[in-house]
Amino acid sequence: MIDFHSHILPSLDDGAVTIDESIAMSKALASFGYQAVCCTPHCIKGYYELTPQKVREATLMLQADLDNAEIRLELWPGMEYMLDEYFAGFADDLLPLGDTGLILCEAPQQAHPGVVQESLKLIIEKGYVPLIAHPERTEHFYRTLRSRDTEQGEHRHEERGTQEEENPQGSRSFFRRLWPFASHVPRPMDQELSTSDIALPETCLFQANLGSFTGFYGELVQRRAYELLKLGVYSALASDLHDGASAAKVLVSDKFATNPFLKKLAEFDGSTSKPGATHSEDAGGGQGELF
Repeated sequence: MIDFHSHILPSLDDGAVTIDESIAMSKALASFGYQAVCCTPHCIKGYYELTPQKVREATLMLQADLDNAEIRLELWPGMEYMLDEYFAGFADDLLPLGDTGLILCEAPQQAHPGVVQESLKLIIEKGYVPLIAHPERTEHFYRTLRSRDTEQGEHRHEERGTQEEENPQGSRSFFRRLWPFASHVPRPMDQELSTSDIALPETCLFQANLGSFTGFYGELVQRRAYELLKLGVYSALASDLHDGASAAKVLVSDKFATNPFLKKLAEFDGSTSKPGATHSEDAGGGQGELF
């Protein structure tokens, strides 16, 4: 397994503070079953203005410490970019996750849809694939994905109605037999979705936080995470680990035993994110048809 999102590098952002804490986090991740971990400190103008070179050097230094401690974990350099009005200033020297073509990114809670869209397009123009972190925790992405699914669901419903008229005995997926109205999943009572949100580029991939499914971020985020999982939104699952103390609450292995679709997400290796690769439902998303 590869952890595509962690704040394991010491003293760079709001993640690990000391080398000892980084080593403790590494032990927890290795024990959980990860073979490789992407070191992704925040890149935010005015807060954490890191350079790719600084992150690469910090990753190599921590890797040496892990090797000396005989912790079998391969570290990949990366960053978590904030898609705000200052992102363009970092776009000429982006740091992908290891050897993949993935750029890990997030949006502010009070995101401007136009700024987010332009930032994502800029990543794509640079030849990379945006991997959007924890959309279940970000209002803009959650609302946009729900709105998109509602629109697609209405289109699928119209197509299915036509097909059933032409072939009333046609087969239906197991998922559709269980949830015949899944294209119209009821909206959560806490938020009314807006159809005015700007559409996201089709090449974007989405990464779920394991802690979202364990309840680490609260019931609302947990409900949204399972909702997006059912819709087949996610391509990858990551720890987003920030400290050693939270490891026990985030790295809950029995979640894989009770929900094999989470295990499938954890096996994403990023190979389809390289330039020229073909994206398919097997490479990311599409899990909804398996429920």
